[in-house]
Amino acid sequence: MQNVVFTGTIDGMKKSLIVLIAAGAIAAALAAALAVPSAAKAAWCWPTCSSSGYLGSGTSTYNGCWKYSGEVCSGWNYWSANGISKSCSPICGYGNYTQARILYGFENGSSIRGWYTDIAETRTVYAYQLGMGGYLRAQASWATYPDGRVSYTSYVHVGAV
Repeated sequence: MQNVVFTGTIDGMKKSLIVLIAAGAIAAALAAALAVPSAAKAAWCWPTCSSSGYLGSGTSTYNGCWKYSGEVCSGWNYWSANGISKSCSPICGYGNYTQARILYGFENGSSIRGWYTDIAETRTVYAYQLGMGGYLRAQASWATYPDGRVSYTSYVHVGAV
């Protein structure tokens, strides 16, 4: 076992401890602020920062998204998080299942990546979770089911920071 010798003063140690605690508190506050992009904090929202809209096969923001139809996307930016709030509309079954599948995530010049959901809930995806970073677009798109089931229109709010 090794002895540790403290050669500074107790006041110096207290000051260092206060600085470390303050830095930790600031880091925790920033992490909490970015955890879920709320309407008040979002840099991009669809359809607006205070409303939801219907995302279906014909929806578009007409700003050059990866898919020309059935998708809404932000402008190009250094986005870190994209969040959705999906409602139980037009239908909702057991476990908030909506039978309205969407893909939400990010896109760049060569790929679109994200997570699928058909559950009415609030979810967030971070660009690093998808192996993406840099200059991206946040996106949400209506998606078909691979087994051929009907995918209904979703009532959703999207926001990115």
